[in-house]
Amino acid sequence: MKHATYTIAVALFHCTASATPSPVAFESPCSCRGEHAKGRLSAKNDPALPPPDARPIQAVTPSDVYSSPGADAQLMCQSERTGGENMRFALTGRVVDVRIEMDGDLDIALQDATGNRARHCCHRNTGKTAMVRNPPNGFRLDQDALSISNNSMRKLNLNAAPTVAVIGKAFFGTGHALKSHINRRKHMPRYAAWEIHPVMKLDVR
Repeated sequence: MKHATYTIAVALFHCTASATPSPVAFESPCSCRGEHAKGRLSAKNDPALPPPDARPIQAVTPSDVYSSPGADAQLMCQSERTGGENMRFALTGRVVDVRIEMDGDLDIALQDATGNRARHCCHRNTGKTAMVRNPPNGFRLDQDALSISNNSMRKLNLNAAPTVAVIGKAFFGTGHALKSHINRRKHMPRYAAWEIHPVMKLDVR
């Protein structure tokens, strides 16, 4: 994401979920029910498929994303995509963490496949993106543990740490980002605020 024309945006505030949310249940890697939508929902739920010509898609690593500059523009809860958020990237890394969130996101954290400690979170909105039509081979969820009933996220146990390649548009996670506009999550400083969201394609290497 080191790109001269890559313009970003930051939120001065973000939308919050209900004080007493109903349970969210994930039925598969590509569908869930009961999710509680948050800010910029229409911007996240992009149904487009990756273009047939992959040449305009920039290849990046988690370290590239982690070292990218933060946001330099203002976003509100209903803001559409702007600037660099319309660009597609191919991010390759090793899976180190998977979590489910109340808004229906499956949160996949990647680390450099070569062992670099810098990390990046790539997201997709379950059941609403092009990935539903192209579910990833070799990526399955244990249905016995896929529910969440409080206003938080739930960490899942990994039985492997595969290297994956994801293609999707860049997205600045305003709800997770620091108010200082830098590219870090406020509660997880080792994670970038930049995401791949939605993931349009995921391949397990």
